[in-house]
Amino acid sequence: MKRQIVLSLALALIAPALIAGPAAAAAVEITPAAGSVTASTSDANVAANVVDNNYSSRWSGDGDGAWLQLDLGASRTVSHLKVAVYKGDSRKNDFELQLWNGSAWVEVFDGQSSGTSTGLQVFDFTDRAASKVRYVGHGYVENSGGTGTWNSVTEIEVWGADGGTGSGVPADVLDLTNWKLTLPTGSSGSPTEIKQPALDSYTNSPYFVVAGDGVQFRAPVNGVTTSGSSNPRSELREMANNGTSNASWSSTSGTHTLVVRESFDHLPADKPALVGAQIHDADDDVTVFRLEGTSLYVTNGDTTHHKLVTSSYVLGTVYEAKFVVNAGKVKAYYNGTLQTTISKNFTGAYFKAGAYTQANCSNSSPCASTNYGQTTLYGLAFSHS
Repeated sequence: MKRQIVLSLALALIAPALIAGPAAAAAVEITPAAGSVTASTSDANVAANVVDNNYSSRWSGDGDGAWLQLDLGASRTVSHLKVAVYKGDSRKNDFELQLWNGSAWVEVFDGQSSGTSTGLQVFDFTDRAASKVRYVGHGYVENSGGTGTWNSVTEIEVWGADGGTGSGVPADVLDLTNWKLTLPTGSSGSPTEIKQPALDSYTNSPYFVVAGDGVQFRAPVNGVTTSGSSNPRSELREMANNGTSNASWSSTSGTHTLVVRESFDHLPADKPALVGAQIHDADDDVTVFRLEGTSLYVTNGDTTHHKLVTSSYVLGTVYEAKFVVNAGKVKAYYNGTLQTTISKNFTGAYFKAGAYTQANCSNSSPCASTNYGQTTLYGLAFSHS
């Protein structure tokens, strides 16, 4: 162990100041993909496991000084890190957090995890420019008093401002004239709804906020849900007449088109499923773009795996989803390529886009705001003819 265990009490006294509470609301997640995560050593629990949004997997490396590195690919402004510790409710990991400034490693944290949670813990510090992040482990201290030389982490997230939250409100980025917003806030069974004209000047971080040149939508698993769903959403619903009435159209009359440019940025733990865009009729969803882990599907009603679009989607990748409805048929396109044609007659239809998390506190842990689904919309347009 790098430090003597007699320091544990002192570290416990300062730890709350280091990890309690959220960091700046303006920050957005900039965690790199699995291919950019490496380690100095590991057993069968490899480095990439810390960015797979799965609290059942982990990285484990033995020895004082074993490190885990996340390469951001370019210099980014890093504001804080989130770390989930394996068996974190029965042990305290002893570690440092370091940032590479282009010429040297700068230490931004040196201490222990809380010993009270297996979920993500926030480690905040002064914003710094960095191209790499390192977790340097020095073993662990059991809450019962024992020690060990293994360093085990289930998840790490990197947060920052580079490419992150921009100025203005979402209506400056997306044309929201004929939309309303449902948020995962409010009272049970009655989530917050924002309609025009209020939506034109509305923002609510981190659920609905400008992020770079897009708009971030976030829905935590413990969010408020509508009465007809057990899952939370931060999602736009198509409206008509400058946002004053609900849109309602038929698949057998006219042509109806939705084009969304978006990225899936974060998935909930245990049940990593998230909907980014959909067509809904008077009763239920007709078809959606749904990500499950790395597999992106177009659904057909309750058939969630109707058409596999790709099995290797990487979080943060911007893609184009397009629906065209005409003559009782729904055509779904991915990056301009037709994926499937669904024959279906329906009425009372409308488009939706944002983040509809397909998990909740009954099937995803931790039951906390740190466990969420998130998308970023960079383009949103629909037409009816």
